[in-house]
Amino acid sequence: MKFSAVVLIVPEEDENRAVGILKESGATGLTILKGKGLRHNERKTFLGLGLERKESLLLCVVEKQLAMRILRSVKVQMKLDLPGGGLGFSLPLGSVIGIGLEQMLAFRREVEEDL
Repeated sequence: MKFSAVVLIVPEEDENRAVGILKESGATGLTILKGKGLRHNERKTFLGLGLERKESLLLCVVEKQLAMRILRSVKVQMKLDLPGGGLGFSLPLGSVIGIGLEQMLAFRREVEEDL
């Protein structure tokens, strides 16, 4: 079985919604990291300082075939193609350890549903 890492960077206020979409789309677990986003064309305050946006980075390891389904679902439901909506991508993983048999079977069931 081949795996991919799916990474989503979304505004912090959209975190719970993104988690729901990930789980609904087949992710069986995920890690959430907090951060601040800076942009090249950010607005300035009256003090000349840029405004930082609080963001959440969601990371999950899924079976390779599920990665595209997850990204499609997130794009459509969260409108990631609109400015400021967020960013999503996947990366192929060469080696993965720590995934139990139960999780592997869950991935297999999700993939078989798509066939």
